[in-house]
Amino acid sequence: MKYKGMLITFEGGDGSGKSTQAELFKNYLSNKGIEFFSTREPGGTDFSEAVRALTKDMRYKDKSLISELLLFEAARADIVEKRVIPALEQGKVVIMDRFYDSTTAYQSFGRGMDREMVQKLNLFASHNLVPDITFYMAINPQEAFVRKGGVEQNDLMEKAGMEFHNRVKLGFDTLAKENPDRFVVIDSTLPISKVYETIVNTYENKVATKQNVLQK
Repeated sequence: MKYKGMLITFEGGDGSGKSTQAELFKNYLSNKGIEFFSTREPGGTDFSEAVRALTKDMRYKDKSLISELLLFEAARADIVEKRVIPALEQGKVVIMDRFYDSTTAYQSFGRGMDREMVQKLNLFASHNLVPDITFYMAINPQEAFVRKGGVEQNDLMEKAGMEFHNRVKLGFDTLAKENPDRFVVIDSTLPISKVYETIVNTYENKVATKQNVLQK
């Protein structure tokens, strides 16, 4: 189903700078007077934030991989149904700090779960939404680790080890190659201003293209 609004997702590994760029993009939209709704995954509703806390809690580090996957999908289903779809129906720009591409990269490539199953659950939980633009902040996991100060975070995903994060990067790289129509691959080691410029230019070109199509 097509909506009046536009769905824009920011993806990448831990320490890639995606959250920083998502915030800058929100400021850009605000300054332009463009209505938007922003959220993160997992999160965005009371239920989804509770799930987020569960997925990051080290007390439950021994939970099954299927349990972990279904927690992410449950959080996604709640935010998409309650907040994302209504915002798109209202014609707003929806900004998401992570979406189902992260689940494919982390749970399938990183954790080794069956990719077809993961992707089917992704689409089911997201009501078959497909982002208009996915900004993938590409960075080598080793560089990202240094960027974060070389400190392990107290988080299940971030403590998973470098081999895990290398597999996650492979996942994002693979998804970018398979979906060139919506993925915009950005070297996140570039200056923040350069990355921001690329994001804004891409968005403005997408809006202009969408308006031209509607006018025909």
